[in-house]
Amino acid sequence: MRLSLFLLLAFFLFETPTIDNDKDRWKPYYTDVNPHQVADHWFLPFHVADRKKIAQIKIISIFGDHRDSYYKGHIHTAIDINPATPKNKLIDVYAMANGVVCSIHLGENQKTVVLKHKLKNGTVMFTSYKHLKEVYVKTGDFTSPNTKLARLFTKEESKKYGGDYHHLHLEIRKKFDDYGCASWLTMNNAQLNDRFYNPQVFLKANLK
Repeated sequence: MRLSLFLLLAFFLFETPTIDNDKDRWKPYYTDVNPHQVADHWFLPFHVADRKKIAQIKIISIFGDHRDSYYKGHIHTAIDINPATPKNKLIDVYAMANGVVCSIHLGENQKTVVLKHKLKNGTVMFTSYKHLKEVYVKTGDFTSPNTKLARLFTKEESKKYGGDYHHLHLEIRKKFDDYGCASWLTMNNAQLNDRFYNPQVFLKANLK
């Protein structure tokens, strides 16, 4: 009996994490609330000279890259970005469109805010903002493009964690059924294309 319990415990402790077996522990951070306004205008997530011009951001890392952080071998589900010409040392992050805060999860250098958006055709999608030092919203808050969500780490603050966390990890999501864990457990292109849009392609198509 004791051996069986030990083997069962070992299975759960050492089972390879996947989206399906990890998502339930992130569900409590999700609130199923609907936006009250349509997301019909999209903007860059920074207070830059022109929030409609993709040239106003600097892309540090692209969508689909190989990653060994968090869970080794996963695929980068975002683009990592900063303002091309920061106005201040402290960089604020803004909502990209009308929506509602549906999840705030993780902590320290991985703090993440997720917004749910309703499109003109009635479908929903999500934007996710990771590597936030300070968060100014709470779950259930409605957002507009003028809503300040958070601020990023400074380069000095990032050093505490032994990595480069002074940028925004920006995801454009088709769905949020994984409650966040697909950000570090997406292991193949099928999973990537099932849940995520390429943010560069999305921005080029929607910053109009």
